[in-house]
Amino acid sequence: MVIRKTKKKEEESPALPTDMIFEILSRITLGDTGRCRLVSKDWNLITYDSSFIQAHCERTKTIDGFFIRSLKWSKPVNKFVSINEPDPKSKLSLDFIPSPVSIIAATKQGLLLCVDDYSSRNKKYYVCKPSTKQWRKIPNPRTRYFTKRCAMVVLKSNPLHYKIIRFSTHSLHTIMTYKSMKYSFLFCEIFDSKAWAWKKLKDVVMLPKDEWLGFDPVVSVSGSLYWLTNNNMVFVFHVDSNKWIRLDLPFPLCKKDYFDPMKLVEYQGCVGMLCKKGCDIQLWMMENHGVWSKKQTVSIEPAKLSTCCYPVAFQSSDIVLMRDDTNMIHYDFRSGNSKMTNVWTEPMEIFPFHSDFELVDLLMALGGLRNNKGKKSTHCSKKWKIFEVVNICHNVKQNVFKIKLLKWHTIYTPSTTTRFLIHLLPKHKYHLGAYN
Repeated sequence: MVIRKTKKKEEESPALPTDMIFEILSRITLGDTGRCRLVSKDWNLITYDSSFIQAHCERTKTIDGFFIRSLKWSKPVNKFVSINEPDPKSKLSLDFIPSPVSIIAATKQGLLLCVDDYSSRNKKYYVCKPSTKQWRKIPNPRTRYFTKRCAMVVLKSNPLHYKIIRFSTHSLHTIMTYKSMKYSFLFCEIFDSKAWAWKKLKDVVMLPKDEWLGFDPVVSVSGSLYWLTNNNMVFVFHVDSNKWIRLDLPFPLCKKDYFDPMKLVEYQGCVGMLCKKGCDIQLWMMENHGVWSKKQTVSIEPAKLSTCCYPVAFQSSDIVLMRDDTNMIHYDFRSGNSKMTNVWTEPMEIFPFHSDFELVDLLMALGGLRNNKGKKSTHCSKKWKIFEVVNICHNVKQNVFKIKLLKWHTIYTPSTTTRFLIHLLPKHKYHLGAYN
């Protein structure tokens, strides 16, 4: 007799109710929220809803809003705007940085890249986290070129690892001829926090003559950077491969002056385009392989907003941020309600900002002892090997290092530009510090 084994049908696990998923996801950290968005489309939609973002900010003590960069009496002004209720912790500023700075790039992990506007020749670059008032000066890109656009991407949060992409051009010669065609070109330099140095790519970025990257902040999605050019093309730079491409837009997005204006944005983790035509706002989204499709059309007539207002970014999947000359307006197109915030000056650039209040170790981004070329030092003397390197006590409020010194020694690495101090502490442990 033959006994046949029958396979039992695997019972599918019962789906969790949406309310339960909402309660669970609204209590996880900001970093875990990004990972949970990859689980399913339903989870992704939940985490981008305005009610979820507000609940998540309240329960996890995180911040969600925008930094507005502008000028007032020729001085940089950086103001934080949020739709949530005013909170002492949410009143962020950049006053803790030693000199007045302007924001030039932002990340989804609460880090900003700022530059000192007053040092016209040798600008100072700073990486900071406004929620914890931490900052660190990074090396200058030692070139004779002028910065055109900058972007910043965090590759890993713990330990911190980020890259800064800088596009620059020569002050005199910016046009080159290739295959009987004239192109404008850009140099690309990348700063790696592990190497703690800038690296210039061999290949230059060539754009058709009279075409340039738009002035709006970059849109970062899935490790790629997106800019809208003045000729209604999308310039894409892939951070992992250091390659770039240009994508065409379909009609009517490709037609200049058809919409007034067009803004490249991030919407629910994808690349989107906000277009305004009269009192209607259209949302287009880019799917795989650069295919665009119109998702929805929203009218601003219920809010009785001025026709001079135009959209700039999404606060959530149902709230769009709009601006006029001196005001920022959060418009909920589901309910038709709006909230206006006066920024007193005309906004120049608007950076989406999401952050928690966890301290980040900006010093450990150095990745160990390195010489002036950004490589790990392999020619250190034997005396270095017996030292035990531990973290330095950092007073975040005063942004200073306080160590009770018993004895100190000064020695030099093979680099002649960086001096390292070794502080002898009790129990024969050493604290390592570095300064230029």
